[in-house]
Amino acid sequence: MLGNIHSFKIPITCITAINYLENLSERVNILSLYQRLFPEKWLESTIPINKQSHPTSAYLDREIEFINLVNENLFPVEYIDEIEFNPERDSILVSPQRLEWWNEDFDELVYSEKFLLSLMGQGYNISQWKLNFGFTPDYLAPAEEIYFEKFVKLCRRYKNPLQYLDIAIRIIDYSTENIWLDITCETSDWLEWTYENIVFLAQKWQEAVSMIEKSNEVSHLLETSISARKAAVKIWNQASKA
Repeated sequence: MLGNIHSFKIPITCITAINYLENLSERVNILSLYQRLFPEKWLESTIPINKQSHPTSAYLDREIEFINLVNENLFPVEYIDEIEFNPERDSILVSPQRLEWWNEDFDELVYSEKFLLSLMGQGYNISQWKLNFGFTPDYLAPAEEIYFEKFVKLCRRYKNPLQYLDIAIRIIDYSTENIWLDITCETSDWLEWTYENIVFLAQKWQEAVSMIEKSNEVSHLLETSISARKAAVKIWNQASKA
């Protein structure tokens, strides 16, 4: 009861009034997004609009319900398990979904990552390929000499997972043009809770999931087939300027 009374307490200073209005505006915004994005769930919800089960949280229960729906159906919400205890409201944090390979010990990377990075000239040198990948290439074109559009076309000629080799390369190179896959710890960003931002992030998340699945297919093939590794080198060299 006291919690309900406190929620209707009238602010008596300029600072508290501003904070109250800002919080109210953000609350209305979140609830409006709930109604617009999940209209059926909104109508089915039995949580009272003003219910706040966690006094230390900046969010009402309905807001928490909405953010959980976003996490379950649209894209991952960072720190979702802590929202009930967060005393301040947050924007949408877009942060890396995986550790950056350059911050890890190269020898600790998975097999396909080591292969792709070596193919790009950022891993093992040619003299180490026989030991690590089972063969020694006659030549490896430098990355700066690769025509990537040509590389993509060459990949698409294959019907097996090698047709997605360019996607695997772009993911490990952080050059997919997808916010979820290209963002790093240094470039993490916060986006406001708006309808446009949510739709954008949801679309990009679905795209990212598809790209990751295709990259995983390539990774498995590269790990299990020396002929696939040799074919990858052939495609790479054919796409060079030479």
